[in-house]
Amino acid sequence: MNDLITEFLDKNVIDSLSIFLAATKSDELCKNAKTVVGAFGSGDFKCSSVDEEKKLISSFKRNLSLLVEKTWVEQMDIYLKEEVLSKLEGYCSAIEKDNWSESYQSFLKILNDVVYLMFGNQTRDSDFGEYALRIDPEFGIFWWYMRSLPESNDWSEEKNKIAQCVALYFLANY
Repeated sequence: MNDLITEFLDKNVIDSLSIFLAATKSDELCKNAKTVVGAFGSGDFKCSSVDEEKKLISSFKRNLSLLVEKTWVEQMDIYLKEEVLSKLEGYCSAIEKDNWSESYQSFLKILNDVVYLMFGNQTRDSDFGEYALRIDPEFGIFWWYMRSLPESNDWSEEKNKIAQCVALYFLANY
């Protein structure tokens, strides 16, 4: 997927993600997060407005809930669908209380489960990222972003918040 992503993104976006992942300073984090969000093709991303953050979380929760509810799944995945909706509720409650670092693992699990519900076992294939880029470039870029995040981290609360808000922003507008 790393080679294919260069066909969809400018080098500055790819570099911005690398810089973001290594950055610790607030201005670097925001600047590079904005560049990545710009690649999703949707609007202006702001890092610090409390009102906009509340609106973002609300839109994310509503859109992701609708996406999960409307996704047709096999009988064996109905439990997972219900579990995702329940975990989404808990996750949103936690981040509304600014528990971003504590919620990081839940964030990754929920989004991986949602993508599994949408695409099934195909998500477990090594070439799923390439498939996603080809069928829906904006979603493929989002998935590239998600696959670039570490499974765990020791980031600051601010960096965890911004990293998650980038994904929330995409999904709130998807």
